[in-house]
Amino acid sequence: MKKLLSIILLLLLSAGISAKVQLPALLQDNMVLQRQTEANLWGKTDPQKKVTVTTSWNKEKYTTQADENGAWKVAVSTPVAGGPYSITISDGDKIELNNVMIGEVWICAGQSNMQMPVAGFGGQPVDGSNEAILEGAKDKDIRMFIVKREISQT
Repeated sequence: MKKLLSIILLLLLSAGISAKVQLPALLQDNMVLQRQTEANLWGKTDPQKKVTVTTSWNKEKYTTQADENGAWKVAVSTPVAGGPYSITISDGDKIELNNVMIGEVWICAGQSNMQMPVAGFGGQPVDGSNEAILEGAKDKDIRMFIVKREISQT
């Protein structure tokens, strides 16, 4: 009886192991994709599983297959600036990304002073920063994704 219960428990646990599409932190609700380009979307799922990506701006379906490690990538055509749009990604289980905008994507990195907040550091205020913050808060179309700093030897 113990052996039978162990087998049933093992089968029940293994049935729930099937992976749902997993996306990197960059791909989420409220993101911005570069306009008029082939934008890459990628993630992980079960190995060799078919993945379908559907974009609401053109209702087009893009299909790919995950590799032996479950990694997949597809390039989607983006229109001129606009939104909000949605993107549906499915390997049998659907994930929907909502409030996706299409526009200009700027990557800012490299200089140490780029880490400084608009208001400046304590005791080192930036002239006009309060006005810039108030005006910027009115523009709901600006989206920011901040990557946490990490120290690396490589």
